[in-house]
Amino acid sequence: MVILTQDTKEGAEFSGRPKVVSEGRVYAFSGGCFSEPGWPKKNVHTDLEFAKNCGLPTRVVSATQYMGYLVELMLHLFGESWLNHEKLNLKFIAPVDVGDRLTPKAVVRSREIEGCCVKFHLDVWCENQHGSKVAIGTASGLV
Repeated sequence: MVILTQDTKEGAEFSGRPKVVSEGRVYAFSGGCFSEPGWPKKNVHTDLEFAKNCGLPTRVVSATQYMGYLVELMLHLFGESWLNHEKLNLKFIAPVDVGDRLTPKAVVRSREIEGCCVKFHLDVWCENQHGSKVAIGTASGLV
């Protein structure tokens, strides 16, 4: 079901489903091949000591892991056609740790008529359980 319609106004806000970043998903995403000896691979995503030795205060979840939360929101807003024609541009601005609860959000910044469609330009972000933004950016799509 597509949520945006051609009548959606500038300033309309949308939130995706909050998701808790689990340790199991971090290991599956960043731990390497399950059959490798020593799995999960030790890196800044999976191992606290490794991350601290790299100067980080804690492990950091791979940003592409939660970028998917924003892609999911875009699919809810625009439908599957968004995958073929549209854009998402992100900056990852704060670390995310295992156990953080992230919520993808969007607000309509502008809209323009393109033929028989309306092109929407959105400000998008993910915020954690404290309301702090961890990723910010823009997206666009046609309805």
